[in-house]
Amino acid sequence: MEALVGLGMHIGINGCSMRTEDNLHVAASVPTDNLQLETDAPWCQIRRTHAGSVHVKTKFPEVKKERWDGKSCVKARNEPCYCIQVLEVLAAARGDEPLALAQKVYGNSVRMFAPWRCEAREPS
Repeated sequence: MEALVGLGMHIGINGCSMRTEDNLHVAASVPTDNLQLETDAPWCQIRRTHAGSVHVKTKFPEVKKERWDGKSCVKARNEPCYCIQVLEVLAAARGDEPLALAQKVYGNSVRMFAPWRCEAREPS
């Protein structure tokens, strides 16, 4: 990771990035300026068996795919809305406040995906 960060690259963290305590330690060590959060939907959601799952605060209603109604997530399928869970787990592992970390990562995303907006404002 250090070599990639040294080249100015960003490191994306998703639910699978935090399966074990060792994974949590590595994810937490990514420099804030090089950090991106992702879900890798439809795979790699944070599962109850993952070390970081105890830090998940935000839950979503889930139903089996045969009963999907548009108001719930499909059980066992990662959805983009689960990105907040990645944030919650990583913030806890780093000892950061989730909102403060979200604002920093948002700035990273704007600089990466919308570089013409160099002023990359933090969300208010």
